Amino acid sequence: MRRISARYARPGMVLHRPVYDNAGILLFEPNTVLDTSRLEKLRLYTVGEIIVDDPRVADVPVQPLIGPELEAEAVRSLRDIVLESGETGEVHELLMRQLEKPIYAMARELFPDVVGEPNLSGAQTVEDYRFVRPIKVASMAMLLGRKSGYDMLKLSALGMAAALMDIRAKLSDEAAFALFEPMASPPAAHVAGHPVWGLAAVAAGGRASAEVQTAIAQHHERWDGSGYPKGLVGEAIFEPARIIAVADTYFDLVSVHPRRPAAMPHEAVEYVMGSSGELLAPALVEVFVREVPLYPTGVTVRLNTGELGIVSNGNLGFVGRPTVRICMDADSRPIKEPYDFDLSDPEHQGTLVVQVVDY
Repeated sequence: MRRISARYARPGMVLHRPVYDNAGILLFEPNTVLDTSRLEKLRLYTVGEIIVDDPRVADVPVQPLIGPELEAEAVRSLRDIVLESGETGEVHELLMRQLEKPIYAMARELFPDVVGEPNLSGAQTVEDYRFVRPIKVASMAMLLGRKSGYDMLKLSALGMAAALMDIRAKLSDEAAFALFEPMASPPAAHVAGHPVWGLAAVAAGGRASAEVQTAIAQHHERWDGSGYPKGLVGEAIFEPARIIAVADTYFDLVSVHPRRPAAMPHEAVEYVMGSSGELLAPALVEVFVREVPLYPTGVTVRLNTGELGIVSNGNLGFVGRPTVRICMDADSRPIKEPYDFDLSDPEHQGTLVVQVVDY
């Protein structure tokens, strides 16, 4: 299987996994053959990442951490909450229950063992930013929580907080979104207030636990005290909020924004690593680095030798040293029998990934 950005999809490619829009609605079933009209639909609905069949890596599974059907259900539930609560309204208890169901199911997917990799593509539009991105943050946050020893209940609370973290962020249209820069320092007043407004909204609904409320209120606090709204420092920040900060930072970087281009996944991972001990908790960045590959399985990369290949194993724990299925030589000629090249092998330390292709 091969992982590509939808904008690089071509006629004749076959989808290996289902594709959903930013409302959680199914666009295409697995095994759909892409043609001109379907490619146009992918672009119309600003789909980010897709998984396609590729005979060169037919034996390489691209296993999602959380199934796309389950993530889509969570997106639909979050969308209902945001649209029903309005600009100032509280989060209704019935809708909270509706969201709790897929979030709990997502937590259950991580037991007894974690299998697969998180979806690492970012938001493409305002709609994605409001409804899809928080669910992706929740998925990654729960992965980090699971690897930090959280049980099912704590993991579910963490997922709920991540899903609802921006419930009162000013993202209602393109103009508002253009001004929403959560990583800016210092943040604009309308941005700095959203954790407090979000806390008020979920608290008024009467169903969110104290843990969920605290994590929402503190998810923009930073390890060195440069965050908001209270400027908390280090371990004074609630641990679930620290976890959300790591996942949120990653997805903010890989998301399209009017004021800056989206980073590539490996660039965002490197930024998170560089923020350890400053913006982000060092222990949690260590967990992130162990569990989130710099180059995910299925991504096409170019090596400093000029060869082109597809990542067949992300080699978690070996940062930037995946196993690559070499498919084209340095002169861009197809290799008759592609072969695996393990960059984590000491004898290959001089070989590096220099470019991510078609993503």
